[in-house]
Amino acid sequence: MNAEYIKNNFYYETLNEKHDLDNFNSISEDLNEFLKEDALKQQNEKLNLTKLILCDDELIGYVTLFTSQIKIKKIREEYKINIIKEKLSSKNVNNNYLLPCVFIGRFAIDEKYMGKHIGLKIFESIMQNLKELSETQMGFRFITLESFARAYTFYTEKHYFVNLIEDDDEIKKNLEKIIERDPEKKFFLYHDLKI
Repeated sequence: MNAEYIKNNFYYETLNEKHDLDNFNSISEDLNEFLKEDALKQQNEKLNLTKLILCDDELIGYVTLFTSQIKIKKIREEYKINIIKEKLSSKNVNNNYLLPCVFIGRFAIDEKYMGKHIGLKIFESIMQNLKELSETQMGFRFITLESFARAYTFYTEKHYFVNLIEDDDEIKKNLEKIIERDPEKKFFLYHDLKI
């Protein structure tokens, strides 16, 4: 299937038992196993929600979402912390105050569609959908996720995610070595919808 066609015609469906997942194969065995063995079970327990990304009924990828929280003190930019505290204007707001967020638990594209900017287009759509959701359906300001080392710059450079725990510049300096040692090393990242 043509990449441009997919970028203009993909759609989302909530995972259900009728979907055939057998042929899906991302470059991560962890992501493949989750989709095929755990996603529907967890969704049925209301622990998360998995949306399949389809084009003409062909499975292109998937995204799994759930709600979460982030402590104010984890936000790297001090000025944002001060603005948030001021806007909340509550006596109980301290550095351990929990802010609501949406966590992108999993995001994967079938490896046959990688390297064609399809994942980029789909992730932009996911981010736009979450932004609209935050403005119309429920209150949250941050999107968080765990990034594999090999996808680190996809999130930090293309989608303005910031490392929640470690210094981004240090990681970027050593990223090639990290990927070489462990391409699926996980990093916790966040994105502020107000930027």
